Amino acid sequence: MAAFAEDKDLEEEYEEVPDDKKLAIGTHFLMSSPPGEIEEVLKDLRTLLGTSEHILTDEILEEIFHTYNIQNLQVAIDEDGKTKVVLSPETEIDIKHYLDCKNKTAVSVKHNSRKIIEEEQQEEPAVEEGKDEDEFAVPVSTSTSTSTSAAWKARTMESFSSELEALRLAVEKALSRYISSQYGCDTATTSVVIKDNQLKVLISGEKLNLKNYWSGRWNSTFTYVPSSQQLSGTVKLLVHYFEDGNVQMTTEKLAQPVTLDFEDSDDVEAVAATLISELGKAESAIQDSLEVMYLSMGEETFKDMRRILPISKQKMDWSGAQMQLAKGFVTKK
Repeated sequence: MAAFAEDKDLEEEYEEVPDDKKLAIGTHFLMSSPPGEIEEVLKDLRTLLGTSEHILTDEILEEIFHTYNIQNLQVAIDEDGKTKVVLSPETEIDIKHYLDCKNKTAVSVKHNSRKIIEEEQQEEPAVEEGKDEDEFAVPVSTSTSTSTSAAWKARTMESFSSELEALRLAVEKALSRYISSQYGCDTATTSVVIKDNQLKVLISGEKLNLKNYWSGRWNSTFTYVPSSQQLSGTVKLLVHYFEDGNVQMTTEKLAQPVTLDFEDSDDVEAVAATLISELGKAESAIQDSLEVMYLSMGEETFKDMRRILPISKQKMDWSGAQMQLAKGFVTKK
C-alpha cells in the first residue's frame, strides 16, 4: 500500500508540458538531425508525442524542413533524378522557389520531401460561343497566383542577365571538373550563383551508409568578389556514427581570404581556373587539419575527457585484496 501511495504522489507531481514547449523541443530535435536521418527522427518524435501529435501540422513541418534544408544546403531532386538543386539562402527566390543555375531556370520545391514539383499554372477557361468574355473573368483557382508567378520568374531572369554571367558559366564548368575528381558526381551537388555583384560557389556533399550506422555531410560556401579579386569561404561538416552508441563530430572552418592573381581579368576561363584551384587548396588544407586532429585525439582529446586520478588523488589499487576490502563496505539489505 505504501508503494501504491508513493506512485500516486509521483503522478500528482507530474506536470503536463504545454504544447508550445513540446513544439520547441521537437523543433530542436529535428534541426539537430544528422545527415539522412531527419525522417527517422520525425518518426520517433511522433511516437514520443503520442496524443499530442497534432502539434506537428503539415504547415509547421514545412517551415521546420525549410529552415533545416537551407541551413544544411540540402538538395532537392526531381522525379527522374536528373535535376538537382542546392537549397540555400543564395539560391532562394522565395520559400517555394529556387534557382536551378545549371539550367538557368527556377523550380518549385516541397521541403518536407525535398522534391522538385511542377508549378501549377493558371488556366484560362475556354469562352463558349455566344457568351461574353466577362462572364469568365475569374480564372481557375490554383496554388500560385499570376502575380506571384510573374514575380519569381522575373527574379529568375535577373539572376542570369548579370554582367558576371560569362564568368559564372566558366566557374560552373571548372567546378564540375573539380567535383568529378575530388568528390564523385553521385555524392556532391553544386551551384554557382550571382548575388550582390559577387559569385557564390556552393558545394553540398553528403554520403550515407545508414545500414552500417554512419553518415556524413560536407558543405562549402565560397564567395568571390570581382572588384577586389578576393576569395573567402566557410566549410561545415558533420559526421555521425551510431553503432552501439551515438557519436557526432561537428565542425566549422573558415578558409582564409586570398587575393587571386591572374594576368587578364577579362579572360573568364583563366579567372575560373584560378578561382577553383584556390578553392581546392582551401578545402585540402581543412581536410589535412582534420587528419592531424584525428591522429592526436588519442593522446590529447580522449585523455582530457577522463580523470587521471580519482578525487582522493591516489591511484586505484586493482589487487584482489583491495577489491575484497571494498566489497566489505557495501551495505547488505
